[in-house]
Amino acid sequence: MLAAFLSEWPKIRRRSILLALLVMVGLTALAVGVTLARIQRRSLEQQFLIKTDLGLVGTLQPSASLVAVIVLITIAAVLGADWTQGTWRNLLVQEPGRVRLLSGRVLALLVYMIISTVLTIGVGTLVAMLVAPHEGINTAVWWDSTGTTDYLEFLGNLVLAVIGWTIFGTLVAVLVRNPAGAVGAAIAWLLVIEGLVNQVEPTVGQYLPGRILSVVLTGGQATLFNAAGSSSVSYTSALLIAGLYAVGMSVVAGASFWYRDITA
Repeated sequence: MLAAFLSEWPKIRRRSILLALLVMVGLTALAVGVTLARIQRRSLEQQFLIKTDLGLVGTLQPSASLVAVIVLITIAAVLGADWTQGTWRNLLVQEPGRVRLLSGRVLALLVYMIISTVLTIGVGTLVAMLVAPHEGINTAVWWDSTGTTDYLEFLGNLVLAVIGWTIFGTLVAVLVRNPAGAVGAAIAWLLVIEGLVNQVEPTVGQYLPGRILSVVLTGGQATLFNAAGSSSVSYTSALLIAGLYAVGMSVVAGASFWYRDITA
């Protein structure tokens, strides 16, 4: 598995994967800047809360949700493309252990996505620190003891969510075996299937993977700009369910990769 992990890093320097990082950084910087620049148009409660120790995390959370989706799409596209390009067949000549090969490659991509995510949030934080004073926000409040703790917890929850989305993206890629199909299936699941189930049967919809990972990402709390989006599932329950999903998806992905023929 170590050999597969190390061999993946030269591939990570491909333009398509680096582009995902640039998109994450660019969209996060833009979203944070626009959010703060338009804060005067928000409700009085939101204008007040953004000037408290909740302000920085509340500003970054919408961007974090977008980053999580980009991670899912990137993993599904990168791994899915390897079937159409014949990469898997060539790699299996050198590493016949299918599960070791898949695990090593996914672990390398996961590490890269975590680094990219932390870097992206760092850039978003820097943008927030630069723009906030121009909007009359005292950023010192964001970094008091409570604010710092909230920020670190936010980063930790985001990393957990990235792990979950990476495993989900891997499962979709392994099952679909096509980059466009994998990306389409992932988006369809999030926007169509989970959206419909959540509308028709909310008590069931809140336990679907995307909703559970959203609870993990937000720490089970209503966000600053989406108070109505909170779930009745507790953070502790969401962590447990997400862990079960991760194990189940990993087993299914591993079994599919192990038993299905690789012809390309």
